[in-house]
Amino acid sequence: MEAPTEELEVFSSILLQEYIRLMTAADYTGSEGSVKGTKFAINEENYKKMMSEPLQTALIGLDLHFSDGVLTVMASEDFLKQYENKIMKEVVQMFAVNYKNRYAKFIKIIEENN
Repeated sequence: MEAPTEELEVFSSILLQEYIRLMTAADYTGSEGSVKGTKFAINEENYKKMMSEPLQTALIGLDLHFSDGVLTVMASEDFLKQYENKIMKEVVQMFAVNYKNRYAKFIKIIEENN
């Protein structure tokens, strides 16, 4: 997986949903399961545009709560089971490193110190 060289300029609901999915998985696997929810900074307009997309496949197994520019994502057990094997953990961790700031114009993970 090659790291992108610049931020995404055009809004894409599907790419943002995939970013949420993979960053949530990376947050959970990187914390050895101690993270209970992943937070993202996203403005209300972008959140509404993303959620108006009829195709919501990337968000299956995720429970989203939006309030005051913060999207909190909780993953179900079934969702998390997909990322228990070594290969999937490595894939999402590499995604997190390479794509952390790719969508920063629209959404960004909020890193919390445990």
